Amino acid sequence: MTKKVFILATCLKAELLPYTLLVFKTLRIGFPTADVTVHLNGAVGSPNGWAGQVGDAASIAGCKVEAIAETMHHDWIEKLVSDPEHDEFWILDTDVIFYASVEGWKFQTSLAGALIPEFNDPFLCATTRSRLHTSLMHIKSQELLGQELAHGLRHPNTIYNPMANLVHPQCHPLNGKSYFYDTMSMMYHAIGGTAFTPQQKDCYFHFHFGTFSDMVLPSMPEGMEAARAELLEKPQLGIGLWRKQEEWFAAMQPCEDEADVIAAIDPKDAETARAWNIELCKGNRDAMHFCDLWYRYCHGIDDLIDTMRDGRPRMSKDQMVGLFFQAALLYGSTFFVQNREALLPIVLLVTNTYRDSIAWENSSMSHLRQMADVFRTCGNEMYVIVALLCGGEQHMRTMSMKIKERDWLGQHDKEGRPT
Repeated sequence: MTKKVFILATCLKAELLPYTLLVFKTLRIGFPTADVTVHLNGAVGSPNGWAGQVGDAASIAGCKVEAIAETMHHDWIEKLVSDPEHDEFWILDTDVIFYASVEGWKFQTSLAGALIPEFNDPFLCATTRSRLHTSLMHIKSQELLGQELAHGLRHPNTIYNPMANLVHPQCHPLNGKSYFYDTMSMMYHAIGGTAFTPQQKDCYFHFHFGTFSDMVLPSMPEGMEAARAELLEKPQLGIGLWRKQEEWFAAMQPCEDEADVIAAIDPKDAETARAWNIELCKGNRDAMHFCDLWYRYCHGIDDLIDTMRDGRPRMSKDQMVGLFFQAALLYGSTFFVQNREALLPIVLLVTNTYRDSIAWENSSMSHLRQMADVFRTCGNEMYVIVALLCGGEQHMRTMSMKIKERDWLGQHDKEGRPT
């Protein structure tokens, strides 16, 4: 089946035309055979000027070109979604550069796109909620409409609780702060969707606010305008640059708290862990108790970090306090007290190494991501020193390699990618 792609081309000012023309230079790299329709926004009755240049570029790229009355991006999307002729399609912004084909990507959900986390927006002076970005979005419209209806049916249908339009952007106050849902953000929060993988995001680059950059850039960090101009001149510089963008989003995330997240330990995993613990500690009950406490403590901290969403820890206040309680039990245990001089430096080193792993796991530099992947199992160093204390050097060497290999295999797929 031929893929359908829709592009809304808008140019508000002559100096922004390069961002409206950009996608057509690499369109057929991203969508080699797709049926692409370009809507020239506000070009009805005005075939010349920017619309003529964009229309020519789109035609050269093999697109169908239509002049339409002026519309808003969210209204345009809503119209596409509600049209029964378009059951499955892509929407695409003009400020995009393709480096590889995306045409064959398949998704199980009705929405798919690059996940933008919640962040404090210096332009809007509001917290912008997370969403799948509409710059390159795959939509299964009939499925989406069904899910939207199901979402609405979860609530009573009365005049007192009108439902928000899930496609449209909206800004609202909460506890003295402002929160902004950009286009399709509320839809994402209502029905979910699939976030592009790192490998998929390597296939293209999106500028963000390209066609209205004159409005946003004054609020952005110094040097961004020059960097964007260089990228327009040298498009290949954009490969993998989404990581730099995500570093910025991460730096701008708000911090607030939420819910319970520590997963219960599976009984089979607990049984396996006990066998390993007996071998590691050579039956020393105090050492085994210490290792159990260490595992649960590290497990809790790891779940707290892994389940942070939109910059906020989702762990409940009670579970957070429970972690401090677990720490008190750990550092007050008989084995730790008896071997404090040997164990305390390991606690400090493991904690510091884990912090390195968190800092680097989504770095724009591949060598830092690789180190972060190795460092995330640093808690095993505690078991290594316990093995030394319980069984001597040779026992330590045996257990060290066995534990580290087991942990690595458990946290990577067959191709060696982190899970």
